[in-house]
Amino acid sequence: MKAWILDEPRKLRLQEFSPTALTENKVKVKIEEVLLSSSDFAIYTGASKRTYPFVFGRNAVGVVSDTGDKTNSLLQKMDRVVIEPYIPCDACTECKEGDYQSCSNMQELGHNCNGLLQNFIDLPYTLIHKLPDNLTTDRALFVSYVAFCLNVVDALNLEKGRHIAIFASTKTGLILAQLVAYYQAVPVFISNVDALLDMARDMGIFYCFNPEKTDVEHEIMMITGGRMCSELVFFSDSDFKMQDVYDAAAVNANICLAGYSSKDSKLSVAQICEKHLKIFGVYNGAGNYSSAINLLVTNTVNIDALLGDALNFDSLDRSLADINPEDLILKSKIIKIN
Repeated sequence: MKAWILDEPRKLRLQEFSPTALTENKVKVKIEEVLLSSSDFAIYTGASKRTYPFVFGRNAVGVVSDTGDKTNSLLQKMDRVVIEPYIPCDACTECKEGDYQSCSNMQELGHNCNGLLQNFIDLPYTLIHKLPDNLTTDRALFVSYVAFCLNVVDALNLEKGRHIAIFASTKTGLILAQLVAYYQAVPVFISNVDALLDMARDMGIFYCFNPEKTDVEHEIMMITGGRMCSELVFFSDSDFKMQDVYDAAAVNANICLAGYSSKDSKLSVAQICEKHLKIFGVYNGAGNYSSAINLLVTNTVNIDALLGDALNFDSLDRSLADINPEDLILKSKIIKIN
């Protein structure tokens, strides 16, 4: 077994381990591909702090190498699978009530515990999802992104015809915009990255604005007939003035803070109270993996434009040293494990 260990920012070490004994409730997965996203790269550079040593990598696809329960397991050797990185604690009030998605002590592989940048891993059955034959390995790497955006959609309780403002500096916003349109609401995609706006238009998103070049409040007032947006999504790792979000919001609007970030955005209590805004957070895709797989299989969500170049696992330390973080804004890279 091999894993890349991050000893300090930008310092990777490839370490070999002895094979682990597989317990009854676990599956051994041979990891074939790991997605390298902007969030992963921020951990690598130290922009997103972690306790070292650390193994990053949150999104991976592989094949079943062995199962702990060969008699009753629904998974078979060589089944293609995607790994769900969210591990509920089973001890908090939410978990005891069966609401695992809201676990207050959720661990996430590659975020707050060691991740998937390794060639083999033993995981509970509950984190392993079998992939259909007509979903390619590369596209399956985005299952967690689609599941996360589905949780945002569920939290918003979308209504047909409603305008939904999406503030995003990363490609995850493009996935959410496609889902909003699929559920027959109207996405208004707002980004300070012109290339993302161009991609959104290519995906059929009609309303696309750059707040640094356009008066977003005026534009939304025009397209909503002065009603503004009753539902808004602000991706927490984005670079926007919160004032733009408040200006786009209708009275009694719901604002979803999506994802997690080390960035500190100041919220105006006065403006929240003045407009009676409801603010809540969604930060994972737990509970929606099966639906996400189906949406990718049917091409309801198209992520082909978000797939970037391949990197070799064995020479990853040299490859990462040459990457420009701006290259990952539009396209994630794929780490191939032989």
